[in-house]
Amino acid sequence: MRQSSTEFSQLLLKAGRGVGLPLGVAEDLIVPVIWLQICGFPGECEVQAALAALDEGRTEARFPDLFNKEEAIPSGRVSAVYLATAACDLLQLDWPEIGEEVLLPEIESPRLVAASLALSHRLLRRKHFLKIVAPDEVFISGPGAEIICVGKEPQHRTPSGRREGVIRLSAEQSGFDGAGTVLIDRVKEERFFEVCRLKGLCASPAIIAQLKAFSDRLLVPESEHSLKFGAGAGIVDSD
Repeated sequence: MRQSSTEFSQLLLKAGRGVGLPLGVAEDLIVPVIWLQICGFPGECEVQAALAALDEGRTEARFPDLFNKEEAIPSGRVSAVYLATAACDLLQLDWPEIGEEVLLPEIESPRLVAASLALSHRLLRRKHFLKIVAPDEVFISGPGAEIICVGKEPQHRTPSGRREGVIRLSAEQSGFDGAGTVLIDRVKEERFFEVCRLKGLCASPAIIAQLKAFSDRLLVPESEHSLKFGAGAGIVDSD
């Protein structure tokens, strides 16, 4: 299914609000999901999995304390949505330190968190590289505002059928070492965005329907009062 990025952005915002996300957190979803979608990743699947986990109570609607070592692997599952926002906020405090590796909690949508971190780091224009190791890819954001995404070799990937994964995050002086298949670089990213500008986004109709079901919760049910005084016909069609 083809959609404009604007249309899809509005759907993401409403879906997030529909499952109870605060406005700011719902807004934080838009850029990384759109970026994933444009660059050929199933961004709609990542966000749907994260929102469904929250809606069904499988993850908690809370911001993890990433400075608390005892909460590094929490007993309750942390939502990828809240983890992404919390981690991106800490990037502004020069976290992590150069040479430090941080192990983030296990989450249901690791690509969503990885993309959020890479894009936030790019905006900060830091002088170091941020390396984000997800289950199936490695995202590297560099000082020149370029994001490189490298596919892991099959033997290093998370076993098929398992979506969850832990992300390793580190600040480094050097960037891409040439190992792995380059999925995204500056040239490829520009090409993907041009295709999106001309043709729109491609998304799964089934996932779009599930996101729309979340967004529809924002609608106010019809009542006799709304039928009588709202736009269009009244209680009687011939009004």
